[in-house]
Amino acid sequence: MMQYTFAKLRSCARLLVVLLLMMHGSSAVRADSYCFFAAAIPDNSEVLRTVIVPPTSNAMMIQSIRVHAVITHPWVGDLVLRLRNPEGVEVSLLNRAGMPSVGYPGAWGCGGDNIDVWFDDAASAAAELSCPYGQVPILAGALRPFTPLSPMRGLSPTGVWTLIVGDGVAGDVGTLTAACVEMVLVNDCNHNGVADASDIAAGVSADLNGDGVPDECGCSGDFDGNSAVDAADLASLLTRWGACSACEEDVNGDGIVGGSDLAALLSQWGSCGAQ
Repeated sequence: MMQYTFAKLRSCARLLVVLLLMMHGSSAVRADSYCFFAAAIPDNSEVLRTVIVPPTSNAMMIQSIRVHAVITHPWVGDLVLRLRNPEGVEVSLLNRAGMPSVGYPGAWGCGGDNIDVWFDDAASAAAELSCPYGQVPILAGALRPFTPLSPMRGLSPTGVWTLIVGDGVAGDVGTLTAACVEMVLVNDCNHNGVADASDIAAGVSADLNGDGVPDECGCSGDFDGNSAVDAADLASLLTRWGACSACEEDVNGDGIVGGSDLAALLSQWGSCGAQ
């Protein structure tokens, strides 16, 4: 009776955790914005702005990314805009919109004023082909970048991000009023470029204790709390082998210390948690 009671309580506790995460959002997934300082855009030249993304407490990777840019300029067909991540991966957000001509009068690209754009791979229209004559700002809303942002997905956000803003033709100047990189970050404790939840769902990683963390990254086998899964923890598990109510060594919570618990412990062998 006692074994049934403890097992049921543990099952109910897990369900409660899941419901709370659904109600309040899990820290395993979040959207963060990092913004660059404003800058004058020199005529027929370029300016660089940087922002530092600090290290996170957990191993995080970029699941999705988009960029918001607000620029005042009397001829947006002069403008180029590039984003470089800390690993040196660079994408072109804008490359002289309307060049070659997309119908705007003249041969110098889109001739309207100003930009207020979310550069987003999922947008239906391309920034390069947009030039709605008479609209101000002439480029606005969600637009696809010149080259996709997708190569930055699956990478770490940590480090120095660089935004390069340039004016490619003499005669006009402008101002970068605001620019931010927005990233949805997810846990990637094993650093394989795949979200932990996806690894677990696909069966690539086990999660026997149901905590949402791949067992190879967790610390559920560190029974003595010394920040390592070692021989002492193995001995503790073996002494509890068999039916066991509410035992710490019952990693998967099925009321029995057995082979699956041993497998979970061995998968965590060494320093506790992802490094």
